[in-house]
Amino acid sequence: MSKRLKNKFQIALIVSLIFFVLTGCVALNKKSDAPKSSSKTHANEPYFPTSFGDFEVPGELRMEMDKTLFIKTSSFNGGIVNLTGYVEAGSLTDFFVNSMQKNGWRINGEIRSGNVLLAFTKPNKNCMITIQPGEYGTRTQVNVYITEDAQGLN
Repeated sequence: MSKRLKNKFQIALIVSLIFFVLTGCVALNKKSDAPKSSSKTHANEPYFPTSFGDFEVPGELRMEMDKTLFIKTSSFNGGIVNLTGYVEAGSLTDFFVNSMQKNGWRINGEIRSGNVLLAFTKPNKNCMITIQPGEYGTRTQVNVYITEDAQGLN
């Protein structure tokens, strides 16, 4: 990844997170952003949990609405999506890498140690996914930070 692109990604992520904190984490959730269980034919099918139609999650993960928020302004769309489920971190990592690339995202960085960090970009979009494996029968925790420059000024 070029140094300039890396710096732009880091700045966009930091600005997005600061924006969420400074705005008091106002959630602008719409009912249309929630997964529609009636549209799924099988409980474990992958689904699109947000209005971002290019971000897919496996059916074993459930969105924690009380820890999830979305914001939409005239120039910015973004959100923090919290998901949990009984899924092995390695297979979950592979799912996200394959799914994101299938949906047109380019992987820009990946760190795998105890936890996993994946960074993806698209024109005018950034997405960072963290995966914290569940231990001793607990659920795996997934945090997704997704931003979109709605004016296309990247």
